[in-house]
Amino acid sequence: MSSLPRIDHIIIGAKDLKAAADYFYEEYGLASYVGGKHQGWGTENIIVPLGEGYLEIAAVFDEELAKKIDWGQLVLETPLTGRPWAFLTYCVETEEGALKTSERLGAMTKPMLRLRPDGSELTWRVAAMSRFKEDGRASKPFFITWDDPSIRPDKLSAPHKVAPQGIQYIELAGDKIATEEWIGTDKLPLRWVEGPPGIKAVGIKTATGTLELC
Repeated sequence: MSSLPRIDHIIIGAKDLKAAADYFYEEYGLASYVGGKHQGWGTENIIVPLGEGYLEIAAVFDEELAKKIDWGQLVLETPLTGRPWAFLTYCVETEEGALKTSERLGAMTKPMLRLRPDGSELTWRVAAMSRFKEDGRASKPFFITWDDPSIRPDKLSAPHKVAPQGIQYIELAGDKIATEEWIGTDKLPLRWVEGPPGIKAVGIKTATGTLELC
């Protein structure tokens, strides 16, 4: 079992999942597999497993549904520039779990469900998966507790051209102290830089060194 706290995954927004998947494979050698659709949320994803942790590349398939919830709006409003994807936020798993985290932050806990392409269900609970537009939120994650950690998305594999071994660090800009208080620990591999709040880069450990996504 992974030690806690840990960075569970990075959320990446896209308008076109195939274009984003092709970019990550061609530019970084990272392959992906189809995740599935978030029931009732209007979003779908592909997964880039990293051995320990993963990248979730999300897009909207039902705009009307997506507009109704904070998560859907976050993905729908993905700010694209010269590439077909953008960093949106990240997700953390802590020892206290999603329920206690929600109580501590005054944030709702939600049960989540995604149907995999084979028809099986993946279920989990999240905390603070809302309020993404609040001032000071850009550097702060949401939180997760998996109902069955043995089948979480990073347990599957993909035909990478490199050999990823986990998320090494996230490079962030924003309020370091407020973010650590929000998470409840300073023990995550977060690196802090100047600039507008948000994710600036992600370091992936590989068999041959660090691969930086930026």
